[in-house]
Amino acid sequence: MKHRERAAEAGNTAVRAGGGGVRRVVVAGKGHVRTRAAALAAVLFCGALWGAQVAYGQEPPEAQGTVVVDGVRVEGAQRRPESAVLADVGIRSGDTVDYRAIQRAIHRLWASGQYSDVQVLVEGEPSDVAAPVTLIVRVVEQPYIAQVEFRGLESVRASTIRDTVGLRGGGPLRPAKVAEAKEMTRRLLAKKGLQARRVEHRLEEIPERPGEHRLVFEVDEGQRVAIAEIEFEGNENFPDDRLRKVLKTKKEGFFWFRDGTYNEEKLRSDLRETLPTFYAANGYIDFVVTGDSLIVDPETGKARLVIKVHEGPQYRLAGFDIRGNRRFATDDLRRYFEQERGGLLRTLGLGGGSSGQKGEVFDQVAFQEATDRVAQLYRNQGYLRAQVEPRIERTQTEDGEPAVRVVWDIIEREPAHVRRVAIEGNTRTHEKVIRERIFVLPGDVYSEELLIQSYQNIMALGFFETPLPLPEIQDAQDGSGDVDIIFRVTERQTGSFNFGTAVGGGTGLSGFIGFDEPNLFGQAKSGHLRWEFGRYSNNIEASYGDPSVLGSRVSGSLALFSARDRFITFSEGQRRRTGGGVRFGFPLPLDPWSRFVVGYSLSRTTYEQFTADERASLFALPPGVQSTISLGLTRNRLNHPLFPTSGTRQEIFAELSGGILGGDGDFQKYTASGSWYVPVGQVGGGQPGSRPIRFALGFNAEAGVIVGDASRFPFERFWMGGVQFGRPLRGYDETTVTPLGYRARGAPGVALEDRFGDAYLRLSAEYAVRFNDNLSLSLFYDAGGVWREPGQINPTRLLRGAGIGVTLVTPFGPLGLDYAYGFDKTPPGWQLHFKLGQGF
Repeated sequence: MKHRERAAEAGNTAVRAGGGGVRRVVVAGKGHVRTRAAALAAVLFCGALWGAQVAYGQEPPEAQGTVVVDGVRVEGAQRRPESAVLADVGIRSGDTVDYRAIQRAIHRLWASGQYSDVQVLVEGEPSDVAAPVTLIVRVVEQPYIAQVEFRGLESVRASTIRDTVGLRGGGPLRPAKVAEAKEMTRRLLAKKGLQARRVEHRLEEIPERPGEHRLVFEVDEGQRVAIAEIEFEGNENFPDDRLRKVLKTKKEGFFWFRDGTYNEEKLRSDLRETLPTFYAANGYIDFVVTGDSLIVDPETGKARLVIKVHEGPQYRLAGFDIRGNRRFATDDLRRYFEQERGGLLRTLGLGGGSSGQKGEVFDQVAFQEATDRVAQLYRNQGYLRAQVEPRIERTQTEDGEPAVRVVWDIIEREPAHVRRVAIEGNTRTHEKVIRERIFVLPGDVYSEELLIQSYQNIMALGFFETPLPLPEIQDAQDGSGDVDIIFRVTERQTGSFNFGTAVGGGTGLSGFIGFDEPNLFGQAKSGHLRWEFGRYSNNIEASYGDPSVLGSRVSGSLALFSARDRFITFSEGQRRRTGGGVRFGFPLPLDPWSRFVVGYSLSRTTYEQFTADERASLFALPPGVQSTISLGLTRNRLNHPLFPTSGTRQEIFAELSGGILGGDGDFQKYTASGSWYVPVGQVGGGQPGSRPIRFALGFNAEAGVIVGDASRFPFERFWMGGVQFGRPLRGYDETTVTPLGYRARGAPGVALEDRFGDAYLRLSAEYAVRFNDNLSLSLFYDAGGVWREPGQINPTRLLRGAGIGVTLVTPFGPLGLDYAYGFDKTPPGWQLHFKLGQGF
C-alpha cells in the first residue's frame, strides 16, 4: 500500500510538472478506483521520465507511458455546451494518450479564456492497468460579461479604453484585459495631470438576465496636479535654472500653454534619459538620479517636485585609440569622433571648436554618436556583422584629475553579399515596378545606405499602405554568410473618379467628370482625364505616362488638351489652348538618378476679348500656332516626391519655339531649378512598425529667362504671385508681382502686359513637419521678382512673403492651404492661398 501511495504521489507530481503553468491538474478517483488512479499516475510518471531523456537517448517505444481512453465526460459546464468543451479538449474515445496529450488538452482549455479553473480526473478499473480509462474534465466557467461600464471617469473617454484594450460585453470575463484596462486608465489620467486615487472593478449581476453580469470600473480620478516648483538637491556644478531648461517636464508659467500639468511618463523619461544624457555630454558619466518626490498641496493641487542627484566627478579625455580595424584607416575613423564642430555657426564666426581632443571635457553622447556612425559606415560597405565596441576606461591626468581613455574595439568579420531580394504582398503592382526602385541587387555587397534608399523609394511610389514594414534581413540558408532581403508591402487604393457641378460668373452652370490613376494596370503607368462641360464651358484634358516604355528604362508621356486657364480669370478676356505634346526621358549610363529629357509640343492658342473697344488688350491678339521642342537634364534624389526630408533635385530645361520648327513664335525659354532638403530631427517612431514625425529644412531656388520674340504668346512669359497661375509667391495675389514692383490687380494705369517679364528669380526656404505621407505642416519664407530683361535681374530687389502652410493628400490629389504675410505689398498684410495639385 505504501508503494502505491508513493506511486500516486509521484504520478500526480509528474503530471503537474507537465502542465506548463496550469493551475491544478488532478488525476484521482473515488473509492475502489483509487488504486487504478495510482497505477495510471505511475504509468504517466514513467512516460514523463522517459520523455525527459529523449534528448539524450533514443525515441521511447510507442506504447511506453500511454493509456487508452474509453470516454471523456464533462462536469461543471453550464453556459457552454458539452460538445464545445470536448472540442477544446481534443481527446476522443479510443484515443491512446500520454501525459503530453493531457497537457495539451489542459492548455487548450485555458487558452479558450472560458474557464477560471480546470481539473482532469481519471476513472478506471484498478485491477487492470492496461484497461481503458474515462477522463473527467471538470471546469469552472468564467462569469459571462454582458456590459462594461466606467463610473467616475470624466477626463478620459471610456470608449477609448474599451476599444483600445478590446474589452467589451458579450463574452467571458478576461482578467488580463481587465488589468490592462485599469493600467491604461491610470496612464491616460496621468497624461492629463490626474493621479488616480482608485481604479477598481467589480461584477454586478443583472437581475432580469440570470447568469449575466455587468463589469463595472469604479474610478476616483483625484485632483489635477500642476507643478508649481521644480527643485534640485545635490547639484553643485549646474544651477537649478539650467537643469530646469533641460527637462521636458516644465512648471506652470504665465501663458496658457505652460499649465505645468504633471505627466508621470514625461517625468520618468526626464529622470532616466534627459538628465543623464545632459550630464554625460558634459563629462559627468557617473551621474545618477538618487530619488525624486512630488509634494502636493491637497487644497490647491499645486505640487513641488524635488529631484535628488549625484553628479560625480567631471572627466576629461586622456586618450582615444582604435583597435582591430583593417578595412578603414585609423586616421579616417578617428575623424568621426575628433571632428570639427560648430556647423553653420562656425562658418559665420559664431562658434566652432573640436570634439574628441585630448584634455577636453569628455562628451559621452558625442562618443556614442560617433560609434554609431562608424558602425553605419561598416554596414554601408557590406560588413553587416561588424561590431564596434566602445570602451571607457577611467584613469587620471598627470595632475590627478579624473579622466577617461576611450577605445573602439572593432571586429570586422567578412563582408556580406546579397544573395536574394524578395518582394511580398504586391497583389496588384507588378514586381518589376518595385524592383526598379531597389538599389540593393543580388550579388552586390550589402549596403545599409542603399537599403534605406530602396525602402524610401518604394514608399514614395504611393501605391502601398504606410508606414511600410522595415525590410527583413535573413541569413542565407546555404551557410555562406550572405543575406536575403525581403520587402513586404500592402496594396492601397490609388485611383479616383470624381465629378461635380460649379457655378461661375463667366461660365454659368457647368459640370465636370474626372479620372486619375497613378498605377494603371499595376505597372506605375499614369492616366488623367478631365472634361468640363456647360453652356459656356467645354474643356478637356487627357494625359498618359509610362515610366518604362515597351519594358525599357525609357520613360514617356503623352498629353492632349483643349482648355482655358482653370484657376484664374481676367476681366479683359480669356485664352484657349488646343494641342498636344509628347516627352521622353532617357537614363544616363553612370547615374541612375539622372535623366536626359526631350519633348515636342504643338498647340494653337486663341484669344477672346470681352469688350470690343479694348484694342490694346492681349486678348485682341490673333490666333497663333506654337511649335516647341524641349531639352532638359534632371537629377532627383529626394526621398519623397511630395514631402521630402532629405536629398536634392536639380532641373535645367531649354524650350525652343519657332525657327526651323515653324509656328508663329520665335523665342527660347531657359529655366533652372533646384531643391535641397536635410533632416533636423524626429519625434516618435521608437516602436517597430511605427512612423515618426520628421522635421526637415528645405531650400528651393529657380530662375528663368526668355530670349527672342514671344509677343504672340504673352502667357509663355513669366508671371508671378499667388499659387494658381504663373510662378508662385505666397503672400501676394496672382499676377501682382510685376517688373514695376507690387501692383494690385485692377490698379489704375497698369495694363495686363505690364505684369509679365522675360526674366524671373524665386527663392524659398521652409521648416517642414512631416507627420506622415499624407499630412505636412511648414513654416516658409519666399522671395521673388520679375524683370523685363535678363540683364535687369537684381537679387537684392525681391518681394518677400512668409507664413505657415499645410498640405493634405486626398483621393482627389494634394490639397494645400497657405496663410502668408506679404511684406512688400501696399499695404503689407496677410493672404490666404488654396491650391489643388502637387507642390508649391
